[in-house]
Amino acid sequence: MSTQRTFAGIFVAAIAGAMVTAASYNAGASARMAPAPTRVATVDLVKVIERLNERSDWEVQITALGKKIQDEFTAKRKGVEEMARSMEGAANDQERMAIRDKLAFEQLQTEQWEKIKKIEVDRERALMWQSMYRNVRAESQKLADADGWDVIMVNDGVTDIQLQRDSKTPLEAQAQEQIVRRRVLFAAKSTDVTDQLVVRMNNARGTANKPTTSDATAPVPAPAAPAAKPAAK
Repeated sequence: MSTQRTFAGIFVAAIAGAMVTAASYNAGASARMAPAPTRVATVDLVKVIERLNERSDWEVQITALGKKIQDEFTAKRKGVEEMARSMEGAANDQERMAIRDKLAFEQLQTEQWEKIKKIEVDRERALMWQSMYRNVRAESQKLADADGWDVIMVNDGVTDIQLQRDSKTPLEAQAQEQIVRRRVLFAAKSTDVTDQLVVRMNNARGTANKPTTSDATAPVPAPAAPAAKPAAK
């Protein structure tokens, strides 16, 4: 009986050991098969846009365009005012009527021109934002590839809820709308790659704006030697 009990104990222990080994193997296999954790980085998009050299370049161009338009508008307005003064000094009613019709036409043209120019400036500003956002996305992908990030997302939780008391929208509705739009409640400082992204984008723009060899001023060719004079006969 003692021998049988010993044999039974050994048998049970062997089965238990096999079960533990199998469970351990399955656990290890599951761990090996589990995907690696997703590496997520965040950026403060407002700070990125504010610090881009590209934005400064765009602003210079748009400011120059705005000044040009303003100068042209001032000249047109001055012409209209001079025409209005000439109408007051017209010699007769017929001349006054002719100037009045021309004045009305010039005013209409000036108004239409002003609308077109406002659309032109608005289009340029829209192109600025499109270009910056497109470049932010492209450089974010390069940064992710270089540093091993799986996802780079905008940290929209860096600012508090902003309420505008002079708005027609109720304050509660303003707060609720902003809360619903938020996606990030917390992000550790270690995930922030705002500075790295800005540096990469400004460096990339600086490299792209450098003149190439073909753009450099070509050397001025040496003047051709004067033709030899024919020998005197």
